[in-house]
Formats: sequence, structure tokens, C-alpha cells
Amino acid sequence: MNLSWEEVERYRDRTFRRRASLAVRGARSAMNFIEQVGFCTAFSAHEHLPCLWVAICGRRHPRMPHHTHSDYAIGLTWELKDRLPDERRVFYARLLNGKPSLISLEYLPYFYRVFGPQSGTARALGLTEQGILDWLATHPPQPTYQLRLHADFRGRLPKARFEKAMARLQELLYVMKTQTAYEPKFTYYWGLVERAYPRAIQQARRISAEAALARILRKYFETVLCARRRDLLSVFRGIEAPQLEAALRELTDTRQVVGGVKIAGKEGRWYLRRMI
Repeated sequence: MNLSWEEVERYRDRTFRRRASLAVRGARSAMNFIEQVGFCTAFSAHEHLPCLWVAICGRRHPRMPHHTHSDYAIGLTWELKDRLPDERRVFYARLLNGKPSLISLEYLPYFYRVFGPQSGTARALGLTEQGILDWLATHPPQPTYQLRLHADFRGRLPKARFEKAMARLQELLYVMKTQTAYEPKFTYYWGLVERAYPRAIQQARRISAEAALARILRKYFETVLCARRRDLLSVFRGIEAPQLEAALRELTDTRQVVGGVKIAGKEGRWYLRRMI
């Protein structure tokens, strides 16, 4: 099978909305984009991931501006990545490639099953992380400064330790941003994922981890067309190689993707979405 990288790029120009005619212009088109791709980063322009900021720019490889505070695309991305999750229209967390990501509600149960607390990828929590969870379990959503002040019995948590713990709790889908507040000062409120999305959590518990990962990968290949194992392990951090191999085997056995494809000018063997 012969495939050039330019053919891949043209495919992604459409699915990533890297064309001016397809660019995201507001909340409605942003929702349409996120629901079509299933999941994307907010700002990080990863080679093998759709990105809301790139879709707003509407071109293939935009450069991050030096003065972001006055840039239209950055401003709209920032507004939407706060507004849409606050309205519970999409899920926001540090997931894809470890970066801030937007997940459609359709795919939230699958991500929760694969990456959440009951997944095989969830490791033991440290004292700081457990302290944050314990505080949120007995209190309503907390602003950042209150959570940092009360979530440790020794007093106010050092900023670096707090931010590291919060990043990990987001990656493991324990904690989420529930609200963006601008008055009396700008801050985020934080709460438990299981309280904010109980129906999605119940649905996740009825799905096997294997089926959930296969569903995520199927949507991923629909969006990106092709990827190597190392690309998948970079995008979906926390997935173990045996898990990935099993999911890829299911997709190839059911003839949804083709393995061992070579792309001119690119290294390695690729998995390619089978076009029906």
C-alpha cells in the first residue's frame, strides 16, 4: 500500500479543520468540531492530535504568537476552553499527551474507564493527593486558594507540590475544574469528577477496559488516519504496551485498521484506518 505524507496531511486538514473554510468561529462550531473528533487538545499543536486552537486558526501549522493577550485565536480558545466545560457541554482535563484536553461527553465514559480511578493504569496516590481528595469528598467545589490552604493537615501546601498533585489527580480523572470565577478575583473551582458526571461514571462501569480503549482508538484513527505505536503511546500516556497491543489486534482482526503500512518519507511501520 503506497501512501505519501502529503496525503495524510490533506486528510487531517479536513478532520483537524486546518482550512479557513472549516475554521471554528464560536461555541456552536467548537461543539460541532469536538463532537466530530471526539477529543482534542485545547492549545497544544501536537502533530498527531486535533487541537481547538489550530481549528480556530484554520490553517495547517500556525505559529503561537508572541503577544498572546491580543491574539484573536488565543482569546477565543481560552474563552471556549473555560466556557464549554463550565456549562457541562464538554469535559476538560489534562489527558492527551499530558496537556489540557477537551473530551466530548460521548467519549467521557470510555476515557474514564481507561484512565480513571478504577483502571489498571491508576497508581497509588501520595499523601498530598489523598489529602486533596479527602477535602473535596467532604466539601462542595473549592476555589484553588481554599483547596491549597485546607487540603493538608500541615497547613498551606507549597505551590509546586500542590500543582503537581493537582495535575496528577486530573490525569487520573479524580478531580476536575467545575467553574471559572472572575469576581472578586480570577480563580478556578475544583470538585470530584464522580459528582459532576455520575451518569458517565455509571456507564463506564459497564464497559470493559479493552472495549473502551478500542472505541477510543477507533475514533482516533477516524480523525488522524494513521499512527505508529510510539505515537499512540505518546498521545495516550498511561496506557501500557500490552493494553495497546491488545486493542490494536482487535482493530486489525475486525478489519478496521491495517497494520504494517509504510509512508514515503516517514520512519517505521504505521497503522492505517481502513477506508470502506
